Amino acid sequence: MSRFFPRRTPAERGNATTLTPPAGATAAPVDVRCDSYAPGHQMHYIHQGQALRSPSTPARNVIVDGTRVIVLLGDGTQRDYSFHDPARLESILALFPAARTLYVHFHALRVGPYWFNLGDDELDPCPGGTP
Repeated sequence: MSRFFPRRTPAERGNATTLTPPAGATAAPVDVRCDSYAPGHQMHYIHQGQALRSPSTPARNVIVDGTRVIVLLGDGTQRDYSFHDPARLESILALFPAARTLYVHFHALRVGPYWFNLGDDELDPCPGGTP
């Protein structure tokens, strides 16, 4: 790294989720970020750009049931997906109750300014831990 941009740990950057052991435990904190760009995990910027340039469909409602995500489209059809971090998806859905768009060809959901990479099948485990 250069003298202008020293390497910092995720905790120093403020974007890491850590689990702190109970009092008396000797284990160090564990970083539990997901490092996967597989369907149902993190959204890569290239995937997002491709989805943005593809046909989209307004989503009338999005229901989160565990890792299962049900998207109800405006024409009454239903699409079933999965997502590795349901708590994060639910919190963003609560912030933007109406601004939801599905990019079916790229299994991508946009909620307000946030993007989610939805999976069609069972999710692979999150590398680097669970969200």
